[in-house]
Amino acid sequence: MAALGRRYGRVVVRAGGNPNQGGLRTGIGSLDALFTTAGLPRGRLSWIGGEAGAGSFDLGLALLARMSLSLPVAVIDFDRKVDPGDVEDYGGELGNCWVVRPRTTQQGWASARSLLQAGVEFCLMLATQWPSVGRALPALLVAALEESSGVAVMGGGLTVPLEVRGRLGIELSCRRVGWSLAHGDVAGILLQLLVARSRMSPPGMGCELRIDFSRPYPKTAGIVDLGMLSSSELSDCTTLTTPLAVVAR
Repeated sequence: MAALGRRYGRVVVRAGGNPNQGGLRTGIGSLDALFTTAGLPRGRLSWIGGEAGAGSFDLGLALLARMSLSLPVAVIDFDRKVDPGDVEDYGGELGNCWVVRPRTTQQGWASARSLLQAGVEFCLMLATQWPSVGRALPALLVAALEESSGVAVMGGGLTVPLEVRGRLGIELSCRRVGWSLAHGDVAGILLQLLVARSRMSPPGMGCELRIDFSRPYPKTAGIVDLGMLSSSELSDCTTLTTPLAVVAR
């Protein structure tokens, strides 16, 4: 057992059952209430999926900025399009944030694992598409999460490869329902977030959020809690939202 631990990591061999590691609170009541851990589940890989423009990138960056005020965080920008200024615009602390722009998908997954092992507590992985990476890299990332009790969130895309989905603890479906306007200009995005699949609790809960932009008018940007979704709203959301899907290797 000691040799296995040295070679593959301390979480390879452990007692049966997955101990409750608690959650990383976001401070957004309705969002935290979606998880039985009362916050983003630690030691787990989560996914916020949705169509282009649904708000998954905005939500991910706003969460990253919020976490950066008190924790070391990182964003793995697979599409190489994120401006670090976006994190600052959402009120984040850039001194606590690492931005990685990998040349390959494999480099991105390996970077996320290394940063989590180095002490990053919240890692955001952003991509519009998630190509297959084989079984080893997702397994190693989850092992690093379990060992460090960190949080990793994949943001974007409508599909993930089968080997990745098998490692997900929470799948959230994001849907844009409107825009927040100020003086005739778009000042924020309104979105609904639905628990599409969960290993820790029954799916079906949802909440509505508003993400305020820092422009065009100077104000506090970030996430505004609009409350939990009712049963009728959840039914409409389930009907209208494109289901998250999985693609075979």
